[in-house]
Amino acid sequence: MSLYRNRQFWVTAGLGAVFTVAVYSDLLRGQVPVGDEFQLVFFAIQQILFLTVVSLATFRFGLNIGFTFWAILGALTIPYAIMFLTTNWHPYLLLEMVIIGLIGLAAVGLINGYEQGKQKLLEYQHTLEDKVRDRTQDLSEANRALEKDIIKRKKVEAELREALAEVKALSGLLPICANCKQIRDDKGYWSSVEKYISTHSEAEFTHGICPDCLTKLYPSYYGPDGKKKTRDKAEQSPSDN
Repeated sequence: MSLYRNRQFWVTAGLGAVFTVAVYSDLLRGQVPVGDEFQLVFFAIQQILFLTVVSLATFRFGLNIGFTFWAILGALTIPYAIMFLTTNWHPYLLLEMVIIGLIGLAAVGLINGYEQGKQKLLEYQHTLEDKVRDRTQDLSEANRALEKDIIKRKKVEAELREALAEVKALSGLLPICANCKQIRDDKGYWSSVEKYISTHSEAEFTHGICPDCLTKLYPSYYGPDGKKKTRDKAEQSPSDN
């Protein structure tokens, strides 16, 4: 929005015009500025109006506009101040005018500093909000990843429970054939001991011959204890019989 289309700008400018008219009210009435009691009170009201206009301009439109109002209104009051001091010279009056001008300039700086600090605070707040939003998003993603990991772990645990249940089944009663030693499963199928155990556990089989079977199958080479006979004893065994 253009500055000159802003209603508040023209209200502030109107207050500045009122201040200017109030300053030159004596001259507009054709009277010489006289430092009587009423004039001094009126002078104080004029300075209050001056500070109000400068402060409003700075607060609403920033440093440049506030400083511009301070400079213009100060420049407009210089001719009147010269005439007033010429007819009513007193060093305290000059000092008061200078102090009022410095106070107006200080008000411009203070209000501008306040506005800049507020702007920086808002920017910092927005930065914090962005950081919180990003952190919340990171935590949400981490939470989703954790949920997926939990689901995966539960699946693995379920598989382990099933495997453990199968392993525990081997510790129960197994129906085994008294003759061929095959085992019957839950579905009624018969299978060898090796196949059954391999199916229901992670065990694997290798084959060998026990000492009793060695003696039974190969009596010429192995004794009753399963130990291999010497060559001489193996050759004498048939003749002894």
